[in-house]
Amino acid sequence: MLASARSGLLALALLFSLTAAGTPPALAEATPSPAPSLERGQDDARAIEMLRASMAAARSVSYVAQVETIRWGPSGAIASIAKVEHLAPAQTHRIFLAPADVFGDIVVVRGPATYSYDTKHQQVVVSRGPTYDIQTAANDNFGLLLANYRPVLGNLETVAGRPSFPCSLVNRYTGERTMRLWIDSETHLVLEKETYHANGTLGSRILFDQIRYTRDIPSAVFATPVPAGYSIVQGRTSGTPSTDLDRVLKNAGFSPAGPHYLPEGFTIVSADVNVLRGVKTLHLLYSDGVRSLSLFENAASAAADFGNLKPTSTKVEGRDAQYVADGPTTLLSWREAGLMLALVGDLDIKELKAIAASVIP
Repeated sequence: MLASARSGLLALALLFSLTAAGTPPALAEATPSPAPSLERGQDDARAIEMLRASMAAARSVSYVAQVETIRWGPSGAIASIAKVEHLAPAQTHRIFLAPADVFGDIVVVRGPATYSYDTKHQQVVVSRGPTYDIQTAANDNFGLLLANYRPVLGNLETVAGRPSFPCSLVNRYTGERTMRLWIDSETHLVLEKETYHANGTLGSRILFDQIRYTRDIPSAVFATPVPAGYSIVQGRTSGTPSTDLDRVLKNAGFSPAGPHYLPEGFTIVSADVNVLRGVKTLHLLYSDGVRSLSLFENAASAAADFGNLKPTSTKVEGRDAQYVADGPTTLLSWREAGLMLALVGDLDIKELKAIAASVIP
């Protein structure tokens, strides 16, 4: 989805801010279920090592490629095509070739800074904080991934002209495939990635149509000048994700809340405080090693902004709520106990509503 290629549902969640009214209960950490036994079969050591290598490949492998992204949501499939130039470890230039409404838009990533050039509105949005690279299969907690997923290698296939091994990530609790990666047999770069909805249907696909490995990329490609007539817009400013939960919560500026229920395998992995348009927002990140779940909350006064996505009305324990879906990712927002809360995750709306109901029981 190209509208979300620039920002995505995760960035949309950072736009939440609403009226404070009262003091919410203290944060209560949910206790995840312990990982089940591995009696369903012995893990494939080769699959584990290839998956481990793929998670680090983008930090050492440079390339020029054409990449297609497709996301399947309630309103159908939305696709984008971009030319990507990546200079390891942390510089990426992406120019969109399709669809027409974002043709020529550019995103430049240099370490923690992201510059998004919007040709239609003639502005450069500057954001700072972690980026979610198209190569990322999960967060960096490889142990958590293996605790909840079994990597299974398939037979060698060809992707973008390169011999690649398909690697399915099978959930140890449900036995369902959640993600499938095609890993270059030589460089270990992920050349194709599919994610799946809870019912097994395809949620998204990222595919390298062509690729050339090279470090011969001019430095000017990653320059970030402001074109004449363009304005600079400050985007999200993310705090550094931390495992020191107590310290981050004290910095939030309000009494936060957290879920008492999480799906099997999920646990909190980090927290940080983001600032967007002067609004301080607490971000709690949960993961099962492959899927992620973000809880955003703040106590400022404004309305939720869904960008170009049209929300659907729903209820959370009798309270008014709204949600939007983008491929396998869903965003649910509601107001409770003086807080604006937003859940963003690779989960369906039924699961998100169950989590939301446990935040402030």
